[in-house]
Amino acid sequence: MFDYGENLGNFREKVVGLARRFNQGAPKPTKVQLMVLAVMAVPALFLRQYFIAFVLMILVTLVSLLTNRFELGRFGIELATFSSITMATVFPPRIAAFLGFTYIVLQIFTGSTPGLYLVWVIPTYTVASYVIAGMQVSNIAQIGIYVTLISQSIFATMTFLTSRSRLPKYLQYATFNLAFNILLFQSFAQPLLKLVNS
Repeated sequence: MFDYGENLGNFREKVVGLARRFNQGAPKPTKVQLMVLAVMAVPALFLRQYFIAFVLMILVTLVSLLTNRFELGRFGIELATFSSITMATVFPPRIAAFLGFTYIVLQIFTGSTPGLYLVWVIPTYTVASYVIAGMQVSNIAQIGIYVTLISQSIFATMTFLTSRSRLPKYLQYATFNLAFNILLFQSFAQPLLKLVNS
C-alpha cells in the first residue's frame, strides 16, 4: 500500500538535503563585497530606476550561482545581457556602461568562470551598454536580439582565434543563449521598461 506520509517525509528530507548541500557549496561573500553591495544599494532606496537596476544585479548573481551550482551553464541561461541592454535604454551612457560592466563582472565571478575570455567579454558589454544608451531605441526586443547576436559572434570569433578546441562547445552555448535571450527580450523587456518609466 502506498504511504503518502512516508513518501512526503522522504521528499522533504531530499529537498532539505539539497538545500543544505547548495548552501555549503555556494561561495560566501566577503565583508568588502557586502560593503560594496550596500553602497551600491543606497540610490536604490530612493529612485525607482536605480532600485530596478539593483534588483537586476541580485537576479544576475542568483541566476549565475544557480546555473553554476547545477551545471546548467551550457544551456546559455544568464541575465547579464538582458539586464545590460534594457538598463542601457534607461540611463545615460556613463551609468549604462558602469551597469553593463557590473552585470557581466557579477555574472562571471559568481559563476566561477573567469578566464581568458573576460578580456573581450567585459569590454563588449561595457561598450555595448554605452553605445545603446546614446541611441534612440524604439524596439527594445529587436535591439536586444541584434546585440546578443553580434556579441555572440564576436565571442565565437575570439574563441576560434584563441582556443579552437573549445569552439564546438561554445557554439552550443551561443545557440542556446541566443534562443534564451530572444525569449527574454520578447516577453519581458517592454513590461520592465514600462515599470521603470511609470
